[in-house]
Amino acid sequence: MDKLRIIICDENRVDLEGYAKICRSVCDRCGVPMELKLYSNPSELLFDMKDDVYLALVSIMIVEPEGIFASAPATVRKESYDGVILYLSHSTDPEHYHQAFDADAYNFVQKGYDAKNLTRFQSVFELSLQAAKQLERQYIVVSCAGEYKQIEVKDIYYFEGTTDHMVRVEYAGGSFNFPSTLQKLEERLRNRGFARTHRSFIVAVDAVHQVGSSELILNNGHKIPVGRNYYASLRSAVERWQL
Repeated sequence: MDKLRIIICDENRVDLEGYAKICRSVCDRCGVPMELKLYSNPSELLFDMKDDVYLALVSIMIVEPEGIFASAPATVRKESYDGVILYLSHSTDPEHYHQAFDADAYNFVQKGYDAKNLTRFQSVFELSLQAAKQLERQYIVVSCAGEYKQIEVKDIYYFEGTTDHMVRVEYAGGSFNFPSTLQKLEERLRNRGFARTHRSFIVAVDAVHQVGSSELILNNGHKIPVGRNYYASLRSAVERWQL
């Protein structure tokens, strides 16, 4: 079982370490392998986000919205992060609840080390673990110039690298261009039924009708080139995912 990557963003080091300990305990109890990274400074998070595939490897983001990480959820969503976001704060400011809604947060939990608040956090966090595993993922979120698209994975035919750091996704219902790279997409789509067929293409295996040595035909009739270096792995993916 792959590890869930979890990040916690909070400038309060006491809370950061305290809730990290609780998260580890819940994961141990639930038998969920995890990798945990803590951020007390947003510049550290922004530095890691310069890696094209970093956010694609994060399953759950826990953030304190009151303070220097207030803009973090909106920022990662603009970077096409489609994992679970969990707000954790002492704040009762309605604006933070609005921000959580706008960032499509999974939940908003009040901080506190009393029995009531700890029990609620543990319960919500355990549910967020299940949600992260189930997302594996049912849809992806892509954006360009402030426009967002939430696309169900099952509706996607293929991705094509068009220009430097731009990709077009073809799906049932249309197409959409967004900034990304195929390398980053390979990480986002890992173990989700997609295969690289060419330096410029990633296809949904379920959409493949016929595979040849130099091209394949999709169920919608589109023809996609198959690179010589990708043929063997493509055949393996088709055998694995097309049951």
